[in-house]
Amino acid sequence: MPYLSLYRKYRSQNFDEIVGQEHVTTTLRNAIERGRIAHAYLFSGPRGTGKTSAARIMAKCINCESGPTPTPCNTCPVCTAITKDKLFDVIEIDAASNRGIDDVRDLKEKVRVPPSQARRKVYIIDEVHMLTREAFNALLKTLEEPPGHVLFIMATTEPQKLPPTILSRCQRFDFRRLTDAEIAGHIRSLCSREGYSIDDGATDLIVKSADGSMRDSISILDQLVSFSDGAITAADATLMFGLVEKSEIITFMEAVFSADAQQAFELFQKFFDAGKSFSLFLRLIMELLRDIYLMRQGLNPPRDSYADAERDTLRARARALPRPTLVALMDEVARVEDRIRWEVYPRIILEILIIKMIDLAAGVDDADAARPAPAKSKAAAKPRPAPAAPEPEPANQPAPPDQEPAQANAEPAPEPDPEDPPEEKDPAQDGGFDAAWKSILQSIRKKNLPRYLVFADAAAHMPDENTIVLSYAPENRFKKESAQEKNYADLLRQAASEKFGRELRILFRIDRGGDDETPPHEAEERAVEPEPQPEEPEAQNLSLFEQINETFPNNKELS
Repeated sequence: MPYLSLYRKYRSQNFDEIVGQEHVTTTLRNAIERGRIAHAYLFSGPRGTGKTSAARIMAKCINCESGPTPTPCNTCPVCTAITKDKLFDVIEIDAASNRGIDDVRDLKEKVRVPPSQARRKVYIIDEVHMLTREAFNALLKTLEEPPGHVLFIMATTEPQKLPPTILSRCQRFDFRRLTDAEIAGHIRSLCSREGYSIDDGATDLIVKSADGSMRDSISILDQLVSFSDGAITAADATLMFGLVEKSEIITFMEAVFSADAQQAFELFQKFFDAGKSFSLFLRLIMELLRDIYLMRQGLNPPRDSYADAERDTLRARARALPRPTLVALMDEVARVEDRIRWEVYPRIILEILIIKMIDLAAGVDDADAARPAPAKSKAAAKPRPAPAAPEPEPANQPAPPDQEPAQANAEPAPEPDPEDPPEEKDPAQDGGFDAAWKSILQSIRKKNLPRYLVFADAAAHMPDENTIVLSYAPENRFKKESAQEKNYADLLRQAASEKFGRELRILFRIDRGGDDETPPHEAEERAVEPEPQPEEPEAQNLSLFEQINETFPNNKELS
């Protein structure tokens, strides 16, 4: 007999065995007992929470030979056939691969045929959100008024993708994400039934890897059973799946809090070389920061599994770190956790995160770092000498007549303003434009990393004191077009204005190689300047054709 995986072997066979969904199972039991079974149900929720299992149990309850009953016998031929997936009247359809209008038309034809073995035909449509719009439209009438011998049960992980016309024709049940305690208890129960031992460390690692999915946790357990010799330990789970232990995270974060970048990067390199899970790495960092935050507020973490020495270390750290710093660290980790799954090079993003966390823990504010130093700082460093006090003059004493022309022709001496800063040198001349451009890029990087990456691939130069030209290679045409968008260009113009102390004209072009001067018919430049005021006559006198060219400067690329 072929091996049956644990999640199939211990699949729920009645409502009592479904873990953590009492709000659903209680309602369905009552509906069956009172004869209030609807013609269509929608089960929605995260993966591995029991949606398809509940649909199969519902089919048993309706078609059991002793039913309809909320507790199927699981011994009659109908219940046994449903368990083995051999009953012709219970049809499970994968909407991801049968999503077209032709598939729905075929289903509509088969719906008319009465059941051959069971009391009612049950159609279980899994991942129903994958159906096409045309397929949904074809299903509407059948779903609204199906034959009396048919029951539809649809399951989906993304109910927001279903049309409102479908949702309004179903009774919807939302399956919730399972808690860590529920998953851990079920894992220990399965190990006891299978005759295996498992320690708490391994259970915690399985629960964190499952991310609220019971099916995922049982699949991980199944692999660990094959790997171990009957006693599953945390070391086995760490070695097999590249999981990160809590003690490793504490050591890593202590290096971050101590601003020890060398040790932090060495530990991260070890994680990377061992093939650790980046998503679990970030999740454990977030949980550790949350626990420190709760300790600072005088609360206990939800699942305090720390050793005494670790708990003392975290409490000391909680007293030392300000609350805004902890909140900023959690915000930064959450932002990276949200985008890491889509990154092609996640290691680079995580290395940047480490640097940012070290800066935040050390009290370096990104906003203050990105803001240029105030101009009067130099004045404070080199104060002007105070002006000599003027000699007192007699009150109401008229000026002599012979001195009036001289006083009228003489220019008044400028009075020093202690608040005015001394005249500064142009950054393009003091240190060169390259240094100024690097400073502008660093300012943008601290404010918005994706936009910094767009500007960093450009070769910038300053042909005159009021213009900056960004040249992109032909293969970076997409980045050039992104840089020309208003939100990107406004950020660049703001950073350049803060650096140079004046509004600058920004031009973008594609560098085709050869001479520095691009021929007029090949130039692809676009100026980014402050928006013109409506009273400018030149903008108002443009013809319609000229206005279109001004609005779409690259329209010749369409030819």
